[in-house]
Amino acid sequence: MSDHSYHQLLKSTFENALIHLYFKVKVSRYFVKEEQRNKIIIDFLKPKVKQTRYSAIKKKLKTVCLMKDKFGSIEKRLESVLNQYSVIENKNEVDKLYSLLEHFEKVGLETKLIEDTPAQEVNVVYLDRAHIDNCFDDENRQIAPISLFIHTNNLDRFTQCLKEQIYFKFEQYQANQKLGNYHYQLHPIN
Repeated sequence: MSDHSYHQLLKSTFENALIHLYFKVKVSRYFVKEEQRNKIIIDFLKPKVKQTRYSAIKKKLKTVCLMKDKFGSIEKRLESVLNQYSVIENKNEVDKLYSLLEHFEKVGLETKLIEDTPAQEVNVVYLDRAHIDNCFDDENRQIAPISLFIHTNNLDRFTQCLKEQIYFKFEQYQANQKLGNYHYQLHPIN
């Protein structure tokens, strides 16, 4: 399952859980306390843990179901997750690229433009300024693949960052394992 469909399934499942909760609260004649709200959400999500359709998000669903009243309002936690998704969806593609570059920096991979450094350094993610200038239209929508270049002996940290992000599809475009040079391309998710 692709990262995009994983996140889409998680988002829609949490949205459905909250909608289910709100309908239950609406038809109730009494005030529904936090403990009861948590139980309604858990009762909605628990059967999904066993369904194969939800196998990709099974771990997340189990975590929510095990929360019970230990961590306060499950409803607020689900709303927080959904709010994070809406912030991501409202970013334009340039913002998404900068978020990815920040993520590389957080895990210890520097990011630089190719023309800034004549020699390629180890564990530095390089971008070509021409790609940045030509990959986006006037409204900051991605219209062409963005190339990322890295020289490294350990590609795992770089590829893990690409797998964790939800902004772009990515592919390895060229690789020279002997020299440790890799070229990846980022494509928009649309």
